[in-house]
Amino acid sequence: MSKPDSEFSRTMYSAPSRGEVGGATRLPVLVVLRGTQVGRRYLLNESGLVLGRRADRAHLVVPGDTQISSVHCRFERGAQAESWQVVDMASTNGTVIAGERIATSLLRDGDRILVGETVLKFTFHDEVEEEFHRQVDHLMNIDDLTGLPVQRVFQVRFQDALMVCKRKSIPMAVFMMDMDGLKKINDSHGHFVGAHSIATVGRRLGALLQSKNGVVSRFGGDEFSAFVPDCSREQARAIGELMRAAVGDQPITREAITVNPTISIGMATLPEDGQLAEKLTRKADDALYRAKAAGRNRVSE
Repeated sequence: MSKPDSEFSRTMYSAPSRGEVGGATRLPVLVVLRGTQVGRRYLLNESGLVLGRRADRAHLVVPGDTQISSVHCRFERGAQAESWQVVDMASTNGTVIAGERIATSLLRDGDRILVGETVLKFTFHDEVEEEFHRQVDHLMNIDDLTGLPVQRVFQVRFQDALMVCKRKSIPMAVFMMDMDGLKKINDSHGHFVGAHSIATVGRRLGALLQSKNGVVSRFGGDEFSAFVPDCSREQARAIGELMRAAVGDQPITREAITVNPTISIGMATLPEDGQLAEKLTRKADDALYRAKAAGRNRVSE
């Protein structure tokens, strides 16, 4: 499920609406040529955007590059129409263009900008290029079966959201989920019905979690992982029950075949169950096993 940029998902490319792209429109973008997010694009669709490593302070977040400062540089509109400039924000390792460390520099189409160990290219895309890159983005970042973010994207968002929650001392809920009865569906009705069931469950979970400012991804097969920032343990229990009901209370039909899978859910919360993504995920996974062992179609913690 795609969603607009938010405090917890600004690392994702923000695609323009159809109305923003016209035959003569040039869209300013930054393309990552080298670094932890190679291939990713950032659309410069606001008057000023800060690039840095901290998700709670920067608009364009580049995680994993320790040479980039928390707030490294700012991209802003220039005085002339369609012009952009980059301003270094007293970064530790500087902002470099054409081998020179700059304080402020007007950007030209094709300029390469070195921030930390990451190389960005400033360029403009027209309508044809934009559509091409939109399709490439979809292929790279969206699970074809469910329409959810792939695990690579999910993990980036998870780490960013976790960092923000810890800095602001706010809670977070983490879920691990596994569909019940998929093997029986595959054996009785075939894998096309099974795949349709996974896709439907993914869409239901995605719609529900999106309304809660959360993110869900297919972990693999018929397993899903999710997180919801600013979510207490009590709220996490309620969201878990909503997800369970969204799957189990609505049958799924494909070509006159109706099935009714359920889902088992394990949950963990920050800070009660840990501070690291790995530990929170493991705690939620352990709770998932308890939900399975207790009879499935339930939420455990």
